[in-house]
Amino acid sequence: MRILTKNQSRNIDSISIEKYKISQNSLMIAAANSIVSHIENYSSSIYKKPKLLFICGKGNNGADSICAANILYEKKYNLHLHFLIDKDKISGPSKLYYQKYINLSSHISFGSKLKIFDGYDLLIDGILGTGFRGVLGKELIDWIDWINESSMHVISVDIPSGLNSDNGLAFPTAIKAKDTITFGYSKLGLHLANGKDYCGNIFVKDIGFPKPVLDEIDDIECKLFNDKEIDHILTKVPTNTYKQDRGKVLIIAGSIGMTGAAVLSTYGALRSGSGVTITVCPSSLNNIFEKYILEGMTFPCEDNGKGYLGIRNYDALMEKVEWADSLVIGPGLGMNKDTIELISKLINSINKPIVLDADGLSCFSKLNGSLDNIIITPHLGEFSKIIKMERSIIINDFIDVIKNFINQFNCVALIKHVPACIAHDNRLSLNSSGNSGLSTAGSGDVLSGMIASFIAQKINNYDACRLASFFHGKAADRLLNEKGHRGIIASDLPLEISRVIKEYEN
Repeated sequence: MRILTKNQSRNIDSISIEKYKISQNSLMIAAANSIVSHIENYSSSIYKKPKLLFICGKGNNGADSICAANILYEKKYNLHLHFLIDKDKISGPSKLYYQKYINLSSHISFGSKLKIFDGYDLLIDGILGTGFRGVLGKELIDWIDWINESSMHVISVDIPSGLNSDNGLAFPTAIKAKDTITFGYSKLGLHLANGKDYCGNIFVKDIGFPKPVLDEIDDIECKLFNDKEIDHILTKVPTNTYKQDRGKVLIIAGSIGMTGAAVLSTYGALRSGSGVTITVCPSSLNNIFEKYILEGMTFPCEDNGKGYLGIRNYDALMEKVEWADSLVIGPGLGMNKDTIELISKLINSINKPIVLDADGLSCFSKLNGSLDNIIITPHLGEFSKIIKMERSIIINDFIDVIKNFINQFNCVALIKHVPACIAHDNRLSLNSSGNSGLSTAGSGDVLSGMIASFIAQKINNYDACRLASFFHGKAADRLLNEKGHRGIIASDLPLEISRVIKEYEN
């Protein structure tokens, strides 16, 4: 499903109107009819005729709301329309439908200062739209606080008021809608950061934008990845397949005190379909690796009892690289100087796909030449170190930061934001699955193994990240009912992942 940034939404409107001669009024009427239809569908099984309260600002979503109010009034709904601006400031598209409304009804009021309305069932939020970018004033905060504390069923028009349409942040608050009706295409901020907490159920309504318009937007292509795309990526496993044909993954991970990272990454690969894995380990820890990795092989490397890998292991590892279809480098390797030297030399010597995770990410700045074979999987803290930018700036200017990163680096980046985002080649894919239960130690290690596994199964790097992220999140969603948000641990994931994948296999 396509998702638009604020600028893209604005361009869709202007191109449709200027080039394709779609009138602004027809778009507004279509949007209004979508609001009306939603209210009728929602209320039909609950209320005979719900009492409706419209709260409107001066923007286009306010105009859409006023137009909808007119239609509903003519349908004999009991409603009240309140403007957060004075009547003499109503202009543009809003003015036409305002004048029509006052000819029909006296149920209208004005003023930015909070008024308490009692006895209404549904509230339609048309206060602020996708153009909002800033900080709410005190009077608007008072309105939003009152709305959020009320018992009314809140329907937001296009986007909950106060929510930033590009980064999904609320400054400092936003309306918590039960439903959000958005027009044409979904908006990026509905899915990022706080978006899920404020939007409720998202309904994308077609209002008549010409289909070719999307091809005329010269900007990053954002999409929401869901199960509708899986059939195009996950192919059937042939009947006569051999384990070597199902993908060979080399996992370079683990050190003293962090052996679990290597184990989890290995089982992420195995439970995602990899036929064979080899997990590299310091020789002094091999007994631990072999105890917990039953279905995969281990490759012990001399460590002189130190419990970590070093540059002395380079030649031996390069021999194993020849065997592998894809690699995981980083989980639990540690930050020993000798280990970092090894990682740096390896990633600059290998031309096969490498999933660079955790401690391996510290070597990103040491990469030379093309990064076509590199997949990085940083959380926001790790990403901030890679691009040398404060975490808060990344969150606030997320889409611009991503576009700059894509332009500068040709690797695939899976950024563990909310939700997980996969960026590459002027594309940004947002994962539609997952929950806060994934914010637990080892969860990312499982994911790194999954990505490498799908790549080894001959899925391209970008799609492998999208597929792995979706199944990873879906497994957590399934575990939620049993374990709760606080009870999921990383070792719960691999088996559940295999069950999820089974449901999508062709």
